[in-house]
Amino acid sequence: MKGKLYSVGIGPGDPELLTLKAVRLLKECDVVAIAEGDNGILTAKSIVNQVVDLDKKEQLMVFMPMTKDMAVMDAAHRKGADDIEALLDQGKNVVFITLGCPTVYATCIYVHKLVLKDGYEAELVAGVTSICAVAARLNVSLCERSEPLIILPGSYKESTKFLDGPGNKVLMKSASEIGRVRDELRERGLIKNSGMVERCGLPGERVYKNLEEIDEKSSYFSVILVKEKEFDK
Repeated sequence: MKGKLYSVGIGPGDPELLTLKAVRLLKECDVVAIAEGDNGILTAKSIVNQVVDLDKKEQLMVFMPMTKDMAVMDAAHRKGADDIEALLDQGKNVVFITLGCPTVYATCIYVHKLVLKDGYEAELVAGVTSICAVAARLNVSLCERSEPLIILPGSYKESTKFLDGPGNKVLMKSASEIGRVRDELRERGLIKNSGMVERCGLPGERVYKNLEEIDEKSSYFSVILVKEKEFDK
């Protein structure tokens, strides 16, 4: 009997935001798959280790290069899927941990889709998103009543189209374009409607309720919330 893949969201950083289901699956699984980038930093593992000791589990490192070269990325995803499938063929259940939720800009989703396409059983397990955690840290709502909510990657070149439109906006992983985004918000008079949290729930967390104070060398884990109306600070 073949094993099953669970792609599990572990939340944005605070280990207390792991769901009960995530903890149960981590304790019950045979293998934990962990994404490893070019810098070798295992952020997801360090979060989970505060709740479940992963060093007592069999581990599979899945290399996820930080590149925009689609051929390189596709090859890495294929290798990750092949390595996981080899474990599933042995009847082992695998939990692939990912920051936030696997349904929101998660790198694990590409491997998950390949495994599913290859005929294996695979399940997505929702986690607390950085979007929700950042709004809570800023002590404001994401949206109320009939307010729309638009979610964008901060590097999206056409973000100005959405900033000019109605509704509240979230710009995720904004670090590489943080200066440009701040300038565009300033031009539109939206600075007073905006806040940002860098490394929410992680060591080195910084909360900015005034985007004029942001560091243009902010972490990759930076999320900006722009409200349609000014919010209390």
